[in-house]
Amino acid sequence: MTSNTTLTQLGTAKQLCDYTTAVLGQMISVIEPYLGAQQPGYAAHIGAHTRHIIEHYDTLVKAWAVAQKAPGLGCHADYDARERNMNIETNPMEAMRRIGLIEAALGNSSSLNEADMSHIVQVYVRGGLEGEHNFCTQSTLAREIMFLNSHATHHFAIMQGYARERGQTLGAGVGKAPATVAHEQRVNKSAVAA
Repeated sequence: MTSNTTLTQLGTAKQLCDYTTAVLGQMISVIEPYLGAQQPGYAAHIGAHTRHIIEHYDTLVKAWAVAQKAPGLGCHADYDARERNMNIETNPMEAMRRIGLIEAALGNSSSLNEADMSHIVQVYVRGGLEGEHNFCTQSTLAREIMFLNSHATHHFAIMQGYARERGQTLGAGVGKAPATVAHEQRVNKSAVAA
């Protein structure tokens, strides 16, 4: 946090949920062209990244659901124990269905509030070059949602590169970090004012 940031400037639970909906909306815009028979290359170009992103969100959604049903167990998210469901990777309709479930749980239609966002999440991951180490770190629901949105944007940037190789684009803002978009807007405003 920068020294001039005050608590009133920090994002709210609703803003984070809305941001999640916007990121999921970008993913939908990436998948939609593949819904018809005219674009058969979904699995080859978009599917693996889409599955990877969805399964990360699913991990947190499922962990949160368990924590809500059995609060004494806490919230435990193991991103490396993903489902790895090839149907998401090869079937854009299934990917769209799963995005809808994520949006309902974490997006602007969810019931997540400020207290929920502060809830502790135990995050489990494998480390080491061969996955030989197990790590656990403490986080919060808000931090994990922020991670998932950033993680998705990173994969969108990779997918944008694949699209460019095919002479296409996924859209101007897809795959750009929010801070990059804000920086570019400041630079453009400065250039126009000069």
